[in-house]
Amino acid sequence: MIQIGPLHFRTWGLLVGLGLGVGLLVASLAARGRGLSTEKLYALAAIGIIAALFGSKLLWALQPAEIAATLAHPWRAFAIWQGGLTLVGGLVFGFGAALIYAWRARVTVRRTFDAIAVGFGPAVAVGRIGCYLTGLHPGRPTSLPWGINYLGAVRHPIPLYESLLGAGLFVLALVLYRRRLPAGVVGLSVGLTYLVGRSLLDLLRAVGISQADPRLMGGLTLTQTVTVFAAPILAVLIVWLARRPAPAGLVTQQ
Repeated sequence: MIQIGPLHFRTWGLLVGLGLGVGLLVASLAARGRGLSTEKLYALAAIGIIAALFGSKLLWALQPAEIAATLAHPWRAFAIWQGGLTLVGGLVFGFGAALIYAWRARVTVRRTFDAIAVGFGPAVAVGRIGCYLTGLHPGRPTSLPWGINYLGAVRHPIPLYESLLGAGLFVLALVLYRRRLPAGVVGLSVGLTYLVGRSLLDLLRAVGISQADPRLMGGLTLTQTVTVFAAPILAVLIVWLARRPAPAGLVTQQ
């Protein structure tokens, strides 16, 4: 908590908001470079962010470990001001809402989401620092020198690992975005890389302690469960799009 006079600011909210702002700025620069409408990008982002906030809370509240409490107190599925959000839930609902808007507003969907993918990495890199400072997502015990003393043991700093993953996604997106690839390949590649990378990091998350992330079937986290089904689909789509002829030049349609 940061206190300035009578005002109180939560570190997590500040850094997540900052991450969204940085990500949107980077995405708008990428979109402008391809002649895409930044006004429509901002509208799409606003709709996607609102849907993502409620979607991340709803999917978290419906996990097996939480559903009993949710059924007893249904309002908690929408109480975004309280703890309990899952990024993968936000991505699913946010992407769905943004896709509906893009279709109705006649946005060039695949190229717009390619631009958004460029800003996704910076958003994760900055936002996850807030998770680290708040003590979210404790890791398993480790003897590595960068472990943090937390909840009675020296543990992997999972949010910082994911912050590094976000930086890596930014580099990947930039490299792909500068190439003349079929529309949609950048967005799908970043999405697939994030799901796989996050699923591997989830192997280092703590299990069986009070603040550990809930587990689903087979002891998998929510992200790992989604990745099992989504990764093959994304991989097939990437191959399918990559085999299509590359664009002859930059597309300026909005």
